[in-house]
Amino acid sequence: MNLQQLQQQIQNDALANFYVVIGDEPALSQRAHSAFKALIQPEDVEMNYSQFDLAVQGVDELLNDAMSMPFFGNRRVIIVQNPEFLTAKGKISDHDQKSLLQLLAQPVTENIVVFLINDLKIDKRKKVTKAILQAAETVDVPALNEQQARQAITQQLQQRAYQIDADAMQELLVRTNAQYSAMQNELPKLVAYATQHKHISLEAVSALVPKTLTATVFDLVDAVMTQRVKQALTIYRALLQNGEPALRINAVLTGQFRLLLQIAGMTGTDQDIGKALGVHPYRVKLAKGMLKKYALPALRAGYLGMVAIEIKLKSTTQDPEMLFERFILKTA
Repeated sequence: MNLQQLQQQIQNDALANFYVVIGDEPALSQRAHSAFKALIQPEDVEMNYSQFDLAVQGVDELLNDAMSMPFFGNRRVIIVQNPEFLTAKGKISDHDQKSLLQLLAQPVTENIVVFLINDLKIDKRKKVTKAILQAAETVDVPALNEQQARQAITQQLQQRAYQIDADAMQELLVRTNAQYSAMQNELPKLVAYATQHKHISLEAVSALVPKTLTATVFDLVDAVMTQRVKQALTIYRALLQNGEPALRINAVLTGQFRLLLQIAGMTGTDQDIGKALGVHPYRVKLAKGMLKKYALPALRAGYLGMVAIEIKLKSTTQDPEMLFERFILKTA
């Protein structure tokens, strides 16, 4: 089910005892989390709402709470974050697994247990994973594509009587890699800035929304491939000055060159290629646009150059900026 269907269940008071929230859109996962928490009246939250992070807490603590009746209320909600015992490497004791399986078979009818699986790579072959997925309702919160993210942000702004210029929206997409959660995180700043006129301009987005490292690296690769040496060096130096480790910058650069080479050899829609490569479709869209300007031999040379820099960064004490400057000049 999706979030809308979950809301319908809540409105109809037709809730299950167990839920799993699966997907890689943090903003939507948080919305589901908030919807479950809102089931408990504010005055009862302290007694009948619990939250467990199994990355630092034990499964036994969760089980003790999930097996307890509500205190002076009709319902108890238990939120379970990071259920790492469902992954291939995660562990659960035989005793805790037996107790959990018993709880799944015979739940406390007043209790709702929500497993926030999100983007954890769960092992569906495990007995306990199979049991939870079978007993629970699944709430899917997949990442929104570019069009969905654009529409969702526009709708949120319209509900507040705000407008955003087309070029401002495009710049917001670029600076956040069209990731809906990242776009939503930037909205409070933009809304506060435009309080007087309720109008968000390109200038506002450019001034207030920082580019992600991935988005900045898109610009850096483009500067390298189009032989704009000064701009490439300026971007690289700015990343170093902002505290980005040289190895991380190099790794993201290498990954971007690799992505371009992979996409150059593939056919299909942005969504299909993105799914195959494990990247957001918007990155595929941008990469396809960049590939129209580049020669494949130059891309291969760029990729090999970045690999060579990585080897030197790991095996020598040479200055990263000097290594990158040599690479740029050689490429140009």
